[in-house]
Amino acid sequence: APPSKPSPSVAAAAMPSRVRYQSTRGGVHGLDFSDILLSAYAPDGGLFVPELSTMPNHIAGLHPGMTLAQVTARVLEPFTGIALADCEEICAAAFLSFNNGLEPALPLVRAGRRLLLETGAGPTLAFKDIGQQVVARLLNHVLGGRGERATIVVETSGDTGPAAIEAVRGCEAVRIFCLYPEGRVSRVQELQMVTVDSPNVFVYRTEGDTDEQAEALKRVFEDAAFMRRHSVCSINSINWARVLVQAGYYLWACQQVSPASDRPVHFVVPTGAFGNAAGGLLAKRLGGAVGRIVCATNSNDVVHRTISRGDMSMRANQQTVSPAMDIQFAYNVERLLYFCSGGDATAVAALMATLEADRAVALPPPLLHAVQDTFVSCAVSDAQTLQTMREVWAADGYALDPHSAIGVHALDHVESVRAACEGGRVVCVLTAHPAKFEEAVAAAGLPAAVCSDPRVAALERKPKKFRRLRDPKAA
Repeated sequence: APPSKPSPSVAAAAMPSRVRYQSTRGGVHGLDFSDILLSAYAPDGGLFVPELSTMPNHIAGLHPGMTLAQVTARVLEPFTGIALADCEEICAAAFLSFNNGLEPALPLVRAGRRLLLETGAGPTLAFKDIGQQVVARLLNHVLGGRGERATIVVETSGDTGPAAIEAVRGCEAVRIFCLYPEGRVSRVQELQMVTVDSPNVFVYRTEGDTDEQAEALKRVFEDAAFMRRHSVCSINSINWARVLVQAGYYLWACQQVSPASDRPVHFVVPTGAFGNAAGGLLAKRLGGAVGRIVCATNSNDVVHRTISRGDMSMRANQQTVSPAMDIQFAYNVERLLYFCSGGDATAVAALMATLEADRAVALPPPLLHAVQDTFVSCAVSDAQTLQTMREVWAADGYALDPHSAIGVHALDHVESVRAACEGGRVVCVLTAHPAKFEEAVAAAGLPAAVCSDPRVAALERKPKKFRRLRDPKAA
């Protein structure tokens, strides 16, 4: 259900956040959480991040008996200025429908010897629901306190759009405009967007790819006068609040897997724009027992090339069986550079200026080594993805979606990944339910029944509502 309007007493409870915010490129400093929540890119083109000197290095009071909502609330409190009790109320409401209303909100299950975190247990069957459901309520909380409205503009490679629309549909304080690329999302992902009949939801089918959409929206977000006039903000992982919320499930998983924090917990993460992995990095900086973070990409491998050899170059966007990861401009890598450089905004600004001018930049060796202290990476082909889906189904009777299969392939078959994960517990972060990707399930030869879900079946009977946008770069 969409977030309800907060009561005046709750809305008034927000205080200036203890953590202050700046741009990754150093152009602005000293901002409050409410300022960066209701925004997108920083005025200098960077992304908003915490000022490192104001960040906590530990989240107190965590224990294995806590729910995901309770852990996430404790992450939010110092970063948002919202009272802990209100953070708990926001998170409890956000996760209420996850896993069919059962605890834990995100099942932690075994398939063979693997430990799998099912983050696709939300209303649109993808991990994006976790951040979107909380961020929508944070927006409603802040806007309700100000008596204001906001316009969300978002582009999607498949999962962000449905999750964002579901989170804000029917919300009186917010309207949303969503772009998706024709022929480059799954049938179910498209249905989840174009069957929503709500007066605050506007969906556009474009002729471009995801990177072209992102380029168009960045130009919109850089128009400060337009942004102010229309109260525009973003709800994808450009928005720091999404990354912040996603740190919560890494910390929760660490509590479940290594309650005494005596063994590191390594995470294997399917990676597109790097927002999911950025949540893992934040969890590590907040004192979680996070060890190595493995970023497994498809053939759109900019994140793998950046981590493995410092080659941050953008190439042609390739269509794959894992469409939500068909991204060459992995914008959250800029946050990685900020954290791993110790907050050197001048260095980040120089690197990003070169990347934007030349579509390529090489990381200096000291920065690359700092990245590799935490991150390991690999790229996985479509053939390997489908084969892993077949293998896991045959051996364990477990159906993987094509994004999650990329991470499982990395753990099962990539020697450098297995070596990096020695000496600790390993969690594969699954990112979606296979029902969203019928095409890949069929290509892998899995039974059609694994895609059976009443929520998907209900979409088939609904009328479609969208508009066409011929050239996203002209948006």
